[in-house]
Amino acid sequence: MIVSLVADPSATPVYELPANVAMLIPVPLWGTEEVLELQRGLSLRQVLQRKRSAPADVICSQFLPSFRIFLRLLWGTIPEPELLGQILLAMAAYFEQHDYDATMRSQPVWDCFLEESTRGYQQTGTTLGVDRPATLLDATDAMRLLYRWLTILTVSIPPVDVVHAAAAGLCSVPGILASQTQRTAFLLTEHGVYLRERLLALTRAEGSWFDQLFQARFAQCITEASYFYADQIAPGSNYNHRWELYNGAQRGRIKTIYNGPDPRKFTPVVNHKPAGAAPTIVWLGRIDPLKDLETLIRAAAMVHQEMSEVRFVLYGKAPKGNEWYYEKCRALRDELGLQETLIFGGFAASAEAAYNEGDFVVLSSISEGFPYSVVEAMMCGRTVVGTDVGGVSEALEGCGLVVEPRNPAEMAAACLRLLRDPELTRKLGHQAREKALAQFSLQQCNAAYLASYQRLATAARSHSFQSHEFAQQEVPLQKSESLATPHTSPAFAVRELVNE
Repeated sequence: MIVSLVADPSATPVYELPANVAMLIPVPLWGTEEVLELQRGLSLRQVLQRKRSAPADVICSQFLPSFRIFLRLLWGTIPEPELLGQILLAMAAYFEQHDYDATMRSQPVWDCFLEESTRGYQQTGTTLGVDRPATLLDATDAMRLLYRWLTILTVSIPPVDVVHAAAAGLCSVPGILASQTQRTAFLLTEHGVYLRERLLALTRAEGSWFDQLFQARFAQCITEASYFYADQIAPGSNYNHRWELYNGAQRGRIKTIYNGPDPRKFTPVVNHKPAGAAPTIVWLGRIDPLKDLETLIRAAAMVHQEMSEVRFVLYGKAPKGNEWYYEKCRALRDELGLQETLIFGGFAASAEAAYNEGDFVVLSSISEGFPYSVVEAMMCGRTVVGTDVGGVSEALEGCGLVVEPRNPAEMAAACLRLLRDPELTRKLGHQAREKALAQFSLQQCNAAYLASYQRLATAARSHSFQSHEFAQQEVPLQKSESLATPHTSPAFAVRELVNE
């Protein structure tokens, strides 16, 4: 069974479901007037009964105590993930009997939210030296977000052996709940670091201080609860351990499982270019600020000054909402006079063909988990120049070049090194393919998850999770990561993380 958080109720599946998926439950966070719209099995009489199930006295006596504690935890500075999980469970139990919309839109709930959030923001502002008062509009916008986010508490999950969450955000809430009420194991995968990426997004947002602090605290509290209740945390790279441990994860419950593509779909093309053809450098991915294409474009300009014949081909499209970033990148390219040098190739019909088009591949991201694009390029026998973020250095150790993020000069120097030494490029590409086949295949990834499912399901039935903890290699915190101080400030990185 798959529970999918989607943007709106009109979203349709992109992929055909495999035969072993018995049920798909889409949960739209937006695009509905009321949560009852999702419960289509209810008759009109049942809908009316639900609507009448949340009078003010019931809300005040049965919901507000939990909701008030939830808000105090949200704005607090001391992490209490176990208590937060218990409060989420209490609110979910309330919504099993009482109408979500009538409750969350009631005057008592609004008054409670306004009171606790105003107090919490003032205390936080004092800690951070922020003297900007919250406005009624700030509180209204935050309550609207919370109304949407907490709809996940109304989703009923039937008894299962394992709940597997794809990130430490809202999608982990069913795991937090099920781990307390059923003999259910909770497996948490983190391809990237959800909390880090949320904070990076907030640094680019134009919201008020109240809005940024509210969203940062919500993300952190849910992340801490996810780590606390997860029986196994499966990051996509060892890099993620640092953030997970810093935010309360138990070392013994962390076991890295690398993402892996199917080797049959990514093979090298030998002698792929005619003699005398211009050297080509390929980038493939989602056109997004986290991919930092501006650094790549500036590096391309530096390469062009040294070797004017080199072409850069960038494959990918901007997802909805990021069109502005694509236009910004095109404008920068034109400003630097690279119209004939750097080409936006659009969506690549074949990733394998795109990688093989290049002499080597580049990745300029400022945030990654364990990127498929790097491993796919490696399987195609292509050397990769990648930024030192996430698990990139783990993948490229011994078979690629790693450069500092946001450093066009360093990226350009690495590209020029490979362009001037074809034998080194060929050698590293061969080593990259051998490493990818040995360590990062789809088959290895699937086998690791199957083993985790079986182990966790068995442990859940016998309540013996502690016997299934994993011995982990010590992963020291880097200096640049020490800026995260979540246990002393609710907005621990909104202003500073952009430099990490």
